[in-house]
Amino acid sequence: MLTPLRTLPARLLAALAFAGLGALVHAQGETPVLVPLNAFFDSQSIRQMVLSPDGNKVAMIAPNKGRYSLAVLDTTNGQVSVVVHFKDENIRSVFWKGNDRLIFTSAVEGHEIPLLASTDLAGKSVKRILEPRRTKDDFSIFFGNLVDRYPASDDHILITGFTGESDGRKINPSIPRSITPFVYKVNVETGKRQQVIGLDRGVSAGYFDANAQQRVTTVEEDGKIWFRLREKNDRPLQNVASFDPLDVRWEVLGLLADGRTAYVVDATEQDRGILRTMDTTTGKLGEALLDPPEGEITGATFSPRRDRLLGVAVESDKLRFHWFDPKWKAVAQAIESQMKNAIVSIGSISDDEKRFLFRVSSDRDPGAYFLGDLRGEGLRVQPINAVRPAIKPELMSPMEPIKFTARDGMVIHGYLTKPRGFANNKTPLLVNPHGGPFGPRDSWGFNPEVQFLANRGYAVLQVNFRGSGGYGVAFTQAGFGEWGGKMQDDLTDAVKWVIAQGWADPERVGIIGASYGGYAALAGVTMTPELYKVGINYVGVSDLRLITRYDLGPRGSTKAFFERAVGKDPAFLAARSPAEHVAKIRVPTLHAYGRNDPRVEFVHWEVLERELKKHGKTYEILIEDAEGHGFEKEETASKYYSTVEDFLARYMPSDALKARVEIGPTKVPEMPAKTRTE
Repeated sequence: MLTPLRTLPARLLAALAFAGLGALVHAQGETPVLVPLNAFFDSQSIRQMVLSPDGNKVAMIAPNKGRYSLAVLDTTNGQVSVVVHFKDENIRSVFWKGNDRLIFTSAVEGHEIPLLASTDLAGKSVKRILEPRRTKDDFSIFFGNLVDRYPASDDHILITGFTGESDGRKINPSIPRSITPFVYKVNVETGKRQQVIGLDRGVSAGYFDANAQQRVTTVEEDGKIWFRLREKNDRPLQNVASFDPLDVRWEVLGLLADGRTAYVVDATEQDRGILRTMDTTTGKLGEALLDPPEGEITGATFSPRRDRLLGVAVESDKLRFHWFDPKWKAVAQAIESQMKNAIVSIGSISDDEKRFLFRVSSDRDPGAYFLGDLRGEGLRVQPINAVRPAIKPELMSPMEPIKFTARDGMVIHGYLTKPRGFANNKTPLLVNPHGGPFGPRDSWGFNPEVQFLANRGYAVLQVNFRGSGGYGVAFTQAGFGEWGGKMQDDLTDAVKWVIAQGWADPERVGIIGASYGGYAALAGVTMTPELYKVGINYVGVSDLRLITRYDLGPRGSTKAFFERAVGKDPAFLAARSPAEHVAKIRVPTLHAYGRNDPRVEFVHWEVLERELKKHGKTYEILIEDAEGHGFEKEETASKYYSTVEDFLARYMPSDALKARVEIGPTKVPEMPAKTRTE
């Protein structure tokens, strides 16, 4: 039985103090302390921690020689050993198979299809399970994906994969891809594969029970997304529901190991979704388990053997957790009661559910990992490691939820991070739109880019414009067809609202974003050139005609999605493409691209640069040959943010950067960026 809370504070508070999450108050006018750039962006942070099934070891992705390596901590003696380290690439994710083997992925020069491999704990028996492979025309890379960690087995996982003949075939970007994959059951130690099922064109891998039987899947057919069920792999799939591909109202969170119960977020009756069970033998949905009063259900936590649902995550202005299991509800409440204004995330749990890892974090602290122990009387907590030890929470800035009404009456939410020394309408403002754009959102929590910019003296505005996730299906769909339209208007209206509150200097407003955010930055300086002093575009879309030309999905799904969500008419796409409006740019711009970007291909920069040169605009460009959609390596990420800092100091300096410049210019190592005025 969980020890009552009154017996816990001394031990628990001592452990949680390790995270440095005490309440902080920043007074206006205080002198900001510039934190070194590498404290935010170097590889000296813990990216992931997972507990072994027996609860005695912790696998982690940890910094090592400028890269992220796979390491293991033995909690019985405190020893840490490096298991796998790559000289040129980073380990991205890891999970356990049994107590003696790990499955991990690693990045491959910016491509988004990583290596999937297994290793013993000594790193002497590394087995490559899936590897990226380029097509003959160098158009894309593909090979398969992890389908299921398959907790019913200590030595098998489920993957999708293609045959060797399929891997090497030439893909024509103008023709829908017609390669048929298979689902395989793979022995992670030997690599031996057993074919489970073939996936007909348009069929997703879906969800499998403990006997590797596909119980739930989706199928794209006849212009609809069908949810289909079956009890065994050799039986036909049965239809239970269908939706328009751009209006899918079910989301499967997971399937219990027995295969009979799936958990579904159902948005057919309530726009933000209601959690229900689904009987996979009949397809019937159960009564509502949770109908959040605000926000959306974003994830689920299952027991280690997936025999029951423990709880779900719900995100509105902040992330919160709803626990169904009484034991884990009591554990979470005991920890949360000691930590105000923080997020407590319970992660991996041992098979006996006696030990678990959790992370405590906030907007000003990336947080720390702790080991919770229920093997004795009550709850004992042991600190493992801070996520990013170089960050001092007292030097960071609070992230405040905001909301305002856009010009057409729609309520828009977001966050404003004010710098230390905030001086109302004398503070420069940077708008920082998120990527996606459909589905992703900005969230409350520690964001290294936001905190870096705030530490340099800028207020940072993050807007969950229409099209973002988190506010219901209708809100997301309100962004369809609105690239450069109402989605951009929401950013403009947000800036004007912040200025009207007296929180920003109207003469010092800039915009910086990546991916769709990069597009929004370009749209900002081309479509509302009077609003911004600088624009920073990181791997951003410059021409909408380029992202709507390819069809890589089954049955034309990718092309159909872009045509409906972005646009189809060539004249409309041209009108909403920043590359067509470069002549309107009035301010210096900074751009950064990776040549290996599989999402926003490098041609977006080539098209944009031609126009910048043609119209004689002042710009800077940073290109990384071995990076993709964002710069993964420590040296390239640091170079990018050094370039950003230098660019802002010259073209829209904050008081903090003015002071820095007076002391002496910051040296930007190996920076290839050049100011070009054609």
